[in-house]
Amino acid sequence: MSSALLFEQIDQWIEDNNEGQRGHLGMSQIGDEDERKLWLQYHWCLPSDFKGRMLRLFDLGNRIEDQLVHFVKESEVFDLSAVDAEGNQYRASFLGGHFGGSCDGFAKRVVPEDPEQILVFESKSANDKRWKELNKSGDYQGWSRSYKWQLHCYMGCFGLTKSMAVVVNKNDSSIYSEIVDFESSIWEQAQEKAQRIITSDAPPPGKSENDWELKQWNTSRYREIYLGKRLPGSVNCRNCHSSSPVMDGTDAAWRCARFNKELTIEEQRAGCRDHRWMPSLVKADFVPEESNDDVMTYRVGIFTFHNVTADKLGDKHFSSPEMRELSKIEYRFGDTADLEKLRNFFDGTLEDFKKIQVMNEDRTPF
Repeated sequence: MSSALLFEQIDQWIEDNNEGQRGHLGMSQIGDEDERKLWLQYHWCLPSDFKGRMLRLFDLGNRIEDQLVHFVKESEVFDLSAVDAEGNQYRASFLGGHFGGSCDGFAKRVVPEDPEQILVFESKSANDKRWKELNKSGDYQGWSRSYKWQLHCYMGCFGLTKSMAVVVNKNDSSIYSEIVDFESSIWEQAQEKAQRIITSDAPPPGKSENDWELKQWNTSRYREIYLGKRLPGSVNCRNCHSSSPVMDGTDAAWRCARFNKELTIEEQRAGCRDHRWMPSLVKADFVPEESNDDVMTYRVGIFTFHNVTADKLGDKHFSSPEMRELSKIEYRFGDTADLEKLRNFFDGTLEDFKKIQVMNEDRTPF
């Protein structure tokens, strides 16, 4: 066996063990102008298509930033607190905990005229090309809109008026730093945007099918889900009709109306056999007057079909994993003649099929 194959297996392990989805809408994300993407990410609809190599590269960036914090503290050139009394990153959250972020720390003895002034400290790493662009422009906020909004969110939520942004060149460890002053209008816009995304039942409009960046940087699976051409690969509580975010708490909780319970993050990821898609995700006409707690009815052309709970499977009555597969052929029911045969494969009845729960797209429900 080639030794290279060993590291390919390691990269595959990294991919397989990458959760990809966070439990809240992050302050590091909110500056992204694509609200559709943010909504789909928040509802765990978009796949994480990063390969093992890229995930290792992201981890390297984190380690470079940790090294920078280490040397700042060891040198004592200025004061830096990177963790709280319990050893955790400083974190703030709003909107029931659904909008939040963790900053890299707080610094003092940075501003000569006021050594006791506390600043948000935020460190990043960048490849050589990107770092040189920043160094040439001397404008951290113009260099990255997402990083800009992230800084102002941290300053806003911690009540500070200045921040120190530091970027390390991954190629040669050169360091760029800049002091950024707080703009309250950005913080206000960020909160309004976060509330809009978190409380909406439907994804907002987004990029067109011909958008260059969408075609250039994403897989076909990502693009089709983003554009609403097919259902998400992951069947989970975040994209289920029955669940919604709890806005009056502090821990980013979600509640299932069907079972009248709050859901742990593990339960949200796992989903259940009674999942029914949020109608806004289904590329078909929703028929609310023919829908109820167990059955969501849709029409495409002359065909009527139903997204149902596990105990309601039957002719044109499909589970959410089945709906996901059917969405790939745009619910063309002439192409599904073998569906009953496949269902009947399980001991000749639908009963065994009803026991089968396939939530992840990497496996097939048929």
